Amino acid sequence: MPKRLANKVLLIGWDGADWRHIDPLLDKGQMPHLEKLINAGVMGNVASLTPMLSPILWTSIATGKHADKHGILGFAEPDGSGSKIRPVSSTSRKCKALWNILSDLGFHAGVVNWFASHPAEEINGFVVTDHFAQPAGPPDKEWPAVPKSVHPDDLLESLCDYRVHPAETTPAQVQPFIPKLADLDHAKDANLHQLRILLANCATTHAVTTWLMENQEWDFLGVYYDTVDRFAHAFMEYQPPRMPHLSDEDFERYKDVMTGCYRFHDMMLGRLVELAGDEATIIILSDHGFHSDHLRPEGSSKIKDGRPVAWHRQHGILAIKGPNIKKDQRVYGASLLDVPPPVLPLFGLPVGKDMDGHALTQVFEGDPFEPETIDTYEEPTGDDEVVADVNEDPWAAQQLLERLADLGYIERDASVDGVVLDRARNLGQIYAATGRPEQAIAEYERVLEKKPDDKGCQIAIASCRLEMGQLDECEQAVDEILKNDVDAPLANLYRGMIAFRRGDTEAALKHLRQAEQTDPRLPGLHCQIGNVYLRRKRWADAERTFKKALSIDGDSAEAHDGLGVAYRWLKRPQEAVHEHMQSVGLLHHRPQTHIHLGLALAEVGHVDWAIRAFNVALEQNPNNPFPHRCLAQLHERAKQDPATAERHRNTAAALAEKLRSRPGQQSPANEPDS
Repeated sequence: MPKRLANKVLLIGWDGADWRHIDPLLDKGQMPHLEKLINAGVMGNVASLTPMLSPILWTSIATGKHADKHGILGFAEPDGSGSKIRPVSSTSRKCKALWNILSDLGFHAGVVNWFASHPAEEINGFVVTDHFAQPAGPPDKEWPAVPKSVHPDDLLESLCDYRVHPAETTPAQVQPFIPKLADLDHAKDANLHQLRILLANCATTHAVTTWLMENQEWDFLGVYYDTVDRFAHAFMEYQPPRMPHLSDEDFERYKDVMTGCYRFHDMMLGRLVELAGDEATIIILSDHGFHSDHLRPEGSSKIKDGRPVAWHRQHGILAIKGPNIKKDQRVYGASLLDVPPPVLPLFGLPVGKDMDGHALTQVFEGDPFEPETIDTYEEPTGDDEVVADVNEDPWAAQQLLERLADLGYIERDASVDGVVLDRARNLGQIYAATGRPEQAIAEYERVLEKKPDDKGCQIAIASCRLEMGQLDECEQAVDEILKNDVDAPLANLYRGMIAFRRGDTEAALKHLRQAEQTDPRLPGLHCQIGNVYLRRKRWADAERTFKKALSIDGDSAEAHDGLGVAYRWLKRPQEAVHEHMQSVGLLHHRPQTHIHLGLALAEVGHVDWAIRAFNVALEQNPNNPFPHRCLAQLHERAKQDPATAERHRNTAAALAEKLRSRPGQQSPANEPDS
């Protein structure tokens, strides 16, 4: 077995945490424990997945797999009988989490408050599920723990002593979040009531975690705090500057809540780091970011219609510190799926080939290495869709469903049919985001069979048809869906993309400009306009447009990539390399960006790096002939290797023939012009 690199591993989840909010607090010295951690380790962005729903994302973090493999597809699911719904459960997860893998191999593992961890699994260690901290009933009545919320059973009595009921929170504890607490009607203020619930839940999670760290043996511990995200949904709209829909009075009352939330988490982090010890490797991450600046959507941040994603940002935070981790450096190109692959080598274990992520070996000190692999850690099982029966307390399950409804995560009158359709929508998004449009369409059509007027699914199918090159079908769908709103920015955006794929750049620019006039902040719009300028060889206009996109969202991987293409054609290859590197650092799995990076690297004479970039592009999309053509030229002209060059030319020709046999298909934008 390879050398073990970590004595202990502590994985801390901060749902919704975002560097854009954290960085100003670090600059002011208001998060000293996090600052100390990142100065002693590595830090960077981590790219989220689609859809950005916490149960799905945190299960992907725990397993290293997309949700179609792990089976957690939303906040709720049908129960074993199929007649009722319940919160998502550990019995519905179809693959092993980190704590299962480590436990099976004899390590002591622990997990606290992780999404979809109930009922508690029997592992070599301890589990405190996401149901344990939920308040039930008035504070002056008995508050029994939810059955099966703790493993082993003999820990239950000790841990119950550390539960905090919302009514037990004191004014002194709330004051740091709402300095003007005295101005509020404590009995009637809904925001104050929500804050106390969230604060009690977080305090319970933290108290239980610290007790376990001090009193139980552990090699791996994963603890999940959902408080940043839930605080943000309740209070991010009050974050300065004041949003138009708020009164001056409400703004002044709640404008400090999010700062208080982050500072509270920093204090908790300090205690966790202290208990873990200097020899522990500590990983802190979030599943997505949360808009806190000019990109905040209009209106309230509170969750509506059971869809919390409008305020979520694609990039979360990642920081790692430990004895064999690099010091004071940045990590680039990480995704949520990349968390289990580096954790396993820390214990001297191979990475499962069936995991969808990649080991972030760039974070380790010493010479670069590829971790050992194993086919799978899974045991052979049947692939059925039956949800196992948890045999839990139905009253407790109903209480938690009501809690999810109060928070807006599910509809208050959610039905089994509604939950099934919601899961199908989510699965469709997963398939679409992972390059499987045919399977995505099948899931969306399942929804439309029951809800034929679901515009979101109709638009999603149109997007899939555009991706598949079925341009006529896409155009027909867009015309039908948006027939009563022909001037809508969305309609013009789609018509512009269809025209672009047909090669009609004049019509494409016309439609996209119309969309811009209606909604200049429409996501991706300026990148689409920039791509049209690239196709028309208007390099300076493309540069200006991609810079405009970056002025709106500086973390747009697509805009950095497009700007790099413009720079290369403007004979500024060094700047092109920089922009493509920025893009790859934000979103690693984007094969066209690696192609563009390879072209720019070749122009500045970094041939070996260029070859590596083209090979990465092929790893991500093996069916594209263009990287093979580039590799053929590099191996023939720069490496003097005609045999390898010929192999790449032959492969490119075969792949090009396949593409020609598929109507409507073409290489991704910008590649033919490259």
